[in-house]
Amino acid sequence: MNKSYDTVFLDVDRTLLWIDVDLAGYVEGVSPYSANGPLTVEQAAGPVGEARRTHVQHNINYRTHEELEGFMYESQLSIARTLGVDAPPGVLTTVSKTRVRFNPYPETARVLEELRELGLKLYMVSNWLYVVSNWDILLEEVIEGLGWTCYFDGVLASRVVGIEKPDSGIFEEALRVSGSRRERVVHVGNDPVADVKGASSCGIDAVLVNRDGRAEAPEAVAVVPDLSGLPAWIGGRDV
Repeated sequence: MNKSYDTVFLDVDRTLLWIDVDLAGYVEGVSPYSANGPLTVEQAAGPVGEARRTHVQHNINYRTHEELEGFMYESQLSIARTLGVDAPPGVLTTVSKTRVRFNPYPETARVLEELRELGLKLYMVSNWLYVVSNWDILLEEVIEGLGWTCYFDGVLASRVVGIEKPDSGIFEEALRVSGSRRERVVHVGNDPVADVKGASSCGIDAVLVNRDGRAEAPEAVAVVPDLSGLPAWIGGRDV
């Protein structure tokens, strides 16, 4: 039986949901502006994927809506130039934003509801990965759009705080904001380094969500294949 916890910190990307891009929809949206004939999904996959990686690496530098929008538009222009697309700015922005899909795992909503029923205080601590929209600045709006606002007492996004996991600073800030004692907090995430080592480095227990069964995290106090058993484990029952 595990120890008792008052507070749960939750990672988001690849813990509560996964993110992908509707490449076919993107191609459909920009193809009318292609100077090189019809585009294919295969042609778009490389430039779009590279733009996503660039976004992940650098968007912590853009902490206002205006700065992030400018950064993202330059990224959209870069994709368009690579593909030979000459589309109006509004088209590029609209197509880019509407083709991002946030896909909750099947058990996520049920687990969040069960955790809420336990009377726990949930805090989300996340450095968003693979984001191609202004997810980082507008994280709370995204959570609201998913219908999850009612489950959480607070949201901390690394891009707003200015610190990324595994840096212990974001966990320290979450402790400060939530008013929680570190020995009564458990952090749940999918990354052995960012989530498990990051939390463990400042004395917070960590649970690894190991969906593909390939990750290893000896520092984790528990390893689960998905979120389904988490409420029972948090509640002190062996699963």
